[in-house]
Formats: sequence, C-alpha cells, structure tokens
Amino acid sequence: MDETNNGFSPRAELWLCLAQALLPPRGEFLSRALRDDLADDLTYLADSLGLDIGDEVGELRAALAQTDAEALLPTYSSLFLVPPIPVKLNAGIYLDGTLLGPNAKMLAEVFYRHGVEQSPDMHDTPDHLATILEFMALLFHEADGVELEMLVPILDDMEAVRGLLRHLSPELSRLARETEQERSLPTVYSALIGVVEAALRDEQRIFFAAVADNESNTPRRYFTKRETAADLVACKACGRPVATARELKVIIDRLRQNGLPSDHLELCPDCRDGIREWKSGKAEFNLPGFR
Repeated sequence: MDETNNGFSPRAELWLCLAQALLPPRGEFLSRALRDDLADDLTYLADSLGLDIGDEVGELRAALAQTDAEALLPTYSSLFLVPPIPVKLNAGIYLDGTLLGPNAKMLAEVFYRHGVEQSPDMHDTPDHLATILEFMALLFHEADGVELEMLVPILDDMEAVRGLLRHLSPELSRLARETEQERSLPTVYSALIGVVEAALRDEQRIFFAAVADNESNTPRRYFTKRETAADLVACKACGRPVATARELKVIIDRLRQNGLPSDHLELCPDCRDGIREWKSGKAEFNLPGFR
C-alpha cells in the first residue's frame, strides 16, 4: 500500500497488495495506509492491467471512507482473531473441515517446490489466505519473462492455487458479510474479499480466454501468446480449453519421467477440482487457531 519499486510486475503487485491488506492492520502507519491508500493502489493496478474490478474496488472505497483508521484493527480482530473466531482465514477449514488437512499440506509442498517457506513471523498455518495471496504474487513474479520450459510448471501451480482460492472465497465472503451485519462492524473486509473474488474471476479469463465473453474485445493482458495459441487442447469432460498441445507435452513428459500419473491433465481446472474434492463447505465449529 505504499508505492515502492520492488521490481514486481503489476499483476504480482496486485496480489501482494491484497495479501498485505488481509494481515492484521497493526500500527498507525499500516492502518492509515489501508484506509487512505488501498483503494487508490488497487484502482491504479486494475487500470494498468485492464481488470474489470471497478465495482468491487468502489464498494471497498466506500466502506473505507466510512471507517476510522483506528477501527480497522478491532474490526479485523472481531472477525478473524478473537475466539470463538467467526470467520477463519485458513483454507483448510472450508475445504477439508480441519486445520493442517490435505490442502494445507499440498500448499506447503508447492511452497517448498518454489524454494520458499513461511516466515516465522507468520504465526499461522500455510493455508492462511494472506499467505496464499502472497504466494500468488510470487508465482506471477517468477513467471515474468521465463522460457516456456520453466513457465509451464509455474502455470500449473498457479492454476492449482487459483482453483483452491476460487472454491474458498464464496463461503469466506458469506461469513464475513453475515458477521459484519450481526456485530454492526464496518464492511471493509467483506468488500476486500469481494475484490479478491473479482480478481480471481479475471484470472479465469487469463487462463481460458477462448471462453471469455466478448473475446474479440478482450484487452491483451498477461501471457498473451498463450491466450491466442491455435493448438489449445479441450477438456475431455466439458470441452473447455486446458492448455496448448506443446505445454501439455512438456508437463506430461516430465511427470512420466518421474513415474507420476498424467491423466488429470486431460481435464480443465474446474473438472480437475472435482477429482481433488476442492469444494466449499461449512465450518460449523470454532477453533482458536494459532494466534
């Protein structure tokens, strides 16, 4: 939420900005940056990327304008920190029904594959929403300008993490709005999660531009060569594009060399998510978490 030259591409900067906004706003500087700068930063990044998230950012801007900076940390705490925690930011709670379940372990393995591990300052499980969003920023940063052979596995991990987030966000958004209403809290964080949802919808168009509405009018964005490829392979379940034939060959060859199955690559992320059992659920119990 401050304009620093960190060398990230605008899309990586967007996800990093959202990740930081979903951490506890401790300290006057961070609280005031969240209140006064976040909406402007998101608007600037969205305009740079041609993202259609203006309505959601406008809702966030309105919520922030009606909230004192000093109220942000109590609001965050009431939603996400104080037991019994009404809105948990751990993906596994919604996808696995527990902490440290299969999806949390999967994320830890993906982090390790990219040479990163969670900071000791982050006192939570690897599936915390802010950690996942920050990792998305890292993946876009890694993908910027690499050769195809290096790009394909990054895209595959990005696809997996995006699918996880997309299945998590509707339930998280619902719980945040309900809790804000019940406790008469500012609607800042439900609006912020709404921005995350909108950005994820745009990522869907990046991976599958061939099925986007008004494709001919869609502005050129990230991975434009991949969007316009003539050899897109269709999903065997629903017919939507999966990837280019060349990309699939690189991935399949690598998996088979390591004795791993590759049949799942014949499916698009949505159909593949069903196999992985990534689906929204209900967390009807309260855990104190690790804070």
